[in-house]
Amino acid sequence: MEEYRFERKEPLINRVVLALRIDTKQRKEQIWIGTDLNVDAALHGREKPLYLSRTRPLGSFWCEFGRTEKNWSDAVWSLSDALTAWRSSVITRKEQEAAAVLSQISDENAAAYYTAIQIWEMYLRCRRGRKKQEAAQALREYAQLLTLPFGEYTLEMFNWKREQPVVPVRNMRADAELEVWYPQGNVLFECAVAGRSLRPLLIYFRQRVTAAGMVMRTCTRCGRVFFAPDSRSSLCSERCRIASKKAARRRFSDRTKDSEEERAYAREYMFWYNRISKLKRSGASQEQVDRAQAALKKFRAQAVTRKAQIKAGSLSPAQFTSWMISQEHIIRGICGYL
Repeated sequence: MEEYRFERKEPLINRVVLALRIDTKQRKEQIWIGTDLNVDAALHGREKPLYLSRTRPLGSFWCEFGRTEKNWSDAVWSLSDALTAWRSSVITRKEQEAAAVLSQISDENAAAYYTAIQIWEMYLRCRRGRKKQEAAQALREYAQLLTLPFGEYTLEMFNWKREQPVVPVRNMRADAELEVWYPQGNVLFECAVAGRSLRPLLIYFRQRVTAAGMVMRTCTRCGRVFFAPDSRSSLCSERCRIASKKAARRRFSDRTKDSEEERAYAREYMFWYNRISKLKRSGASQEQVDRAQAALKKFRAQAVTRKAQIKAGSLSPAQFTSWMISQEHIIRGICGYL
């Protein structure tokens, strides 16, 4: 990976592009940022230096437009002042101010990183001109076009998240260019490639996700926005699902840790579980293991019914314990005396 440096230098010969691949089945997205030749080579599996190459959960690209700092104008005006300044010390100071702002904005934000690179490359090209005022004006107009989605699409994202009607942002023809690459030739996958504004890429993203029938959701565990196949999904990843199950078990244990019947049930359950584990390790047949697991499942279902009877007052904890002990012969009969 090659880091782009915001410093005074010669502009790049090849254009900088952002390529995005959306995989709705795996709920992932891949993003590449670099020169068009290097990105094309990377898509064909060749090692080339890129500014960014990352695989992320689906929706990360879209959500980056809702959490970007609103200080693009500070960097743009610093670069504009650098173009119109005459003293070398002033130019250097303004460039350093702009570089600091752009580095801060683009930290851990791929969309902002791409936009910052494009603005800086435009500044380097404008430095070659002799008409300073016209160059500064061209830079400001170009930067405004690039940074516009970070304000316009924030509201649309919130409406989509709330399942409200989404009104597409109107694009000008000059701001609607988008390329679609098929790197493997036989359409194994496609990549949408933006070489200027990210607005058409956002429209492409929304259309692909909407066509797949996915909806925007917020994870109840970590609070991250993600895209799910239906509105019933509330957890964004396997990690959050595991954490949610652990938290549920912890809450259940806290509620029942002082309950006599729950302590007795936990001991009896471990008795059954240990017998089945030993049965598996002893090399028993699969049919015997299946019988033991089916018996455990039936035992647990009956235990749930009897615990409900305890809460209703129709069964005492002592009777429940006696019943569990009386069931031990079932697992012993299947597993023997392991």
